[in-house]
Amino acid sequence: MVNLRNIPGQSALRGVAPKSSPVQDGSLGITVISDSGVSDKINLRTSPDNAVLRQALKRSVGSDLPLDANTFSAAGDRMVIWLGPDEWMIMAENGAAASIIAELDTKEAGHVAVTDVSDAIGAITMKGPHVRDVLAKHCGLDFHPDVFRQGVAQQSLLSHAGVTIACLEDDCFLVIGRSSFMPYIVALMQDASIEFGFEYHAA
Repeated sequence: MVNLRNIPGQSALRGVAPKSSPVQDGSLGITVISDSGVSDKINLRTSPDNAVLRQALKRSVGSDLPLDANTFSAAGDRMVIWLGPDEWMIMAENGAAASIIAELDTKEAGHVAVTDVSDAIGAITMKGPHVRDVLAKHCGLDFHPDVFRQGVAQQSLLSHAGVTIACLEDDCFLVIGRSSFMPYIVALMQDASIEFGFEYHAA
């Protein structure tokens, strides 16, 4: 069997070159858009009251299973995002998926579905004083800091692209989307950032 950890991956944005636009008059600062690079993503389906699975997740990922809707938990470079009442996404460093899946997908855990979706999904981070304004141009979510706080993650659309957006810090967001849509998402966010100024950094 091929060991996938030994196959070097490529970012969904590998063909997108660095780009920038200068700070404009009246702007509080640029929006920095960065390719998150190659990382592992795992789709997890199970019952939220599965105690065995929750303990295994804590051991392998380092964080608890988030049970509140539209939230995430994180430990170091790993995070778990709530997607639905019985569905989560685990994000971890490149090469970690095999060991995490082995820890979670056991007979003792009962009814569990754990799927490596690393190649299907890409991600960018967006940071800066106008990042909420930029995202709000193409997304119907409420980005007010009293509503979209650190630890919140919601699924929506950025124009035509389905995304999951997580608030990492007050002025920093993670945007997760299908790999085939990531160049479109970056171009969309660059265009939305022009009035403030932006930098795009490749992985």
